[in-house]
This record gives sequence, C-alpha cells and structure tokens, in this order.
Amino acid sequence: MRPADLTPVARDVMRIPAGPGLIFASFVAAYLFNSLPWSGWALLARPDLVLVVIVFWAIHQPNSIGQGLAFALGLAMDVGDSMLLGQHALAYVIATYGAQVLRVRVLAFPILEQSLHVLGLLVGASIVVVLLNLVLGASLPGLAAAVSPVLAAIAWGPLTWILHLPALRRMRRERAA
Repeated sequence: MRPADLTPVARDVMRIPAGPGLIFASFVAAYLFNSLPWSGWALLARPDLVLVVIVFWAIHQPNSIGQGLAFALGLAMDVGDSMLLGQHALAYVIATYGAQVLRVRVLAFPILEQSLHVLGLLVGASIVVVLLNLVLGASLPGLAAAVSPVLAAIAWGPLTWILHLPALRRMRRERAA
C-alpha cells in the first residue's frame, strides 16, 4: 500500500474552499455535457459527468454539497433525459452518501486509487438505475451500461485537475504577494 499523497500542494488545495461560482459553473458544464444529443450505443455508454461532479464536490467540499442538492440535480437529469422521475435522484443521493462516508479515505489516496473508489460509487449508482428500470419492465441495457461508469471513473483524474486549477492559481497568487 502506498503512503497517502500529503505533499504541501495536495494539503493546501484540500484546505482552500472553492467559490460558489466555480461549483455552479461545474454543475452547469456537466449538465450541458450530459444534455448533448447522444443516441444509440453512445447514449447508454455516456459517462454521467453530473454524478462525477456531485461526487467530487461531496468529497472536496462536504459543507457545500449535500444530498439535497444531489436529489435536485437528479430530478433535473430525469427531466432532461425524459426518464422515470426520481431514478437519477435516488442514485445520486446514494452515491453522495457513499462519497460522504468514504471522503477521508478517498482523499488519502493518489488520483488513480481515488478513481477506483469513485468507480465503486458510480457502479452502485448505475446498478440502482438499471434495477429501477428492470422493475418497471425495461429490458437489460447490456454492456454499454457497464461502460458508462468506467468512462466516468476515467474522467475523475482530468476533472479533478481542472476543478483544482482555480485553487492552485489562488494559492500561487497568495504566495507571490
């Protein structure tokens, strides 16, 4: 087992709170990505970036993001995808709860291991959505539904880097002043 990545940069970035504008903009960007006109196999394999952003902020800003916001964003995704109202909301709340429980553990690992933890959360949320659809009589979506959480977990690393950029810039400005 590797030691935790607690270099000064990693520790300082974890302490710097993100502004509400960055959090809001990240949710808008993720929602717009999910709202692109996907079709066919790509629609089933589409990574759920809204869920990845929710998990990111639940881990990095637990006082700002909670299960209520996850539920509201899940309802927005259900409306946007024309799905059963509440299925994404339930999955997002369960994933957010898991992220809040695993928060300290996830932050103790480097990005690759964090991606594996996030993959577990995303697979759990995907299973909730698939089970709800199966209960309502839909057919099993197949392999494409299994690809979606993997692609979303792969996006964890770049997304983490992108969302930490403003905090790193702010930290550099404070050190220079």
